[in-house]
Amino acid sequence: MKYNLIAIKYFVDVVETQGFTPAAKRNFVSQTAISNAVKNLEKEINIKLIDRSTSHFKVTPAGVNFYHYSVALLKHYYNFREKVSQLNNTYSTLRIHYLRGFRHWAIHLAQNLKETIPDIQLQLDTENFTGSIPKLDANDYDILIGFATAISKIKDIHLKSIGTANFGVLVNNSFQAASNTSQSLFLQKWSATDNNDVQTKIRIILKKMNIDYDPVIYLDSFDAALANIMLNHGMAIYPKELPIPKDYANEVYYLPNIPSLQYDVVAIYKDPAIDKILTSSLKY
Repeated sequence: MKYNLIAIKYFVDVVETQGFTPAAKRNFVSQTAISNAVKNLEKEINIKLIDRSTSHFKVTPAGVNFYHYSVALLKHYYNFREKVSQLNNTYSTLRIHYLRGFRHWAIHLAQNLKETIPDIQLQLDTENFTGSIPKLDANDYDILIGFATAISKIKDIHLKSIGTANFGVLVNNSFQAASNTSQSLFLQKWSATDNNDVQTKIRIILKKMNIDYDPVIYLDSFDAALANIMLNHGMAIYPKELPIPKDYANEVYYLPNIPSLQYDVVAIYKDPAIDKILTSSLKY
């Protein structure tokens, strides 16, 4: 019996994203394509993988076991595919993961890749900083989108600049620069940056502008920082490339007179063959 690896991959994504729609977004295909692929897979192996009789997403016991088998199978396949790709320096599929808050640049890169290499398959997903490099090293994915400073001391890693992040200080309309009340400063939880990183620079600028804050609160994403500004006021360092949701657009603004602070956003990868792909696809 010949199993369809694409259908197996779709099933794994459905389990990991807890739904057909988010799995479709991960793979840049329609929800119908994901649903039909999983149904055909269930028919092919004669095993019910997803319980569709409940309003809540639920994987059957057999589906849980099949998921673990599938993850192992796909990992072996990706390792095999990488070795084959090294023979002619090509990739038929690129797995692009991005640190939380870097979706804008990941999508921009993906769009450029699709324009340059229409037949290439792309898989996008988020990644936590803590395990990102070990997973990249283990070939769990091909490219990580983040800041160069995050991996500045790691060997055998390649970098390619894919864009620029311009940072400002975002505040709620009720924000008061001179206030006796506690105003929080929301920052990203970056655990491996140098002393000249953007967060340190902006904190120095705020001090020179006599803008007080307390406490400093570290979060996992820019989305979380924006949500906390709306709820708890205060300030957040926020890249101007990220669009402000329409519901918030009239409620927040960037502090004026903050000098422009730019940081390169980079693609981080191990295989030198990816450099040629990125060089031919990037548009500045």
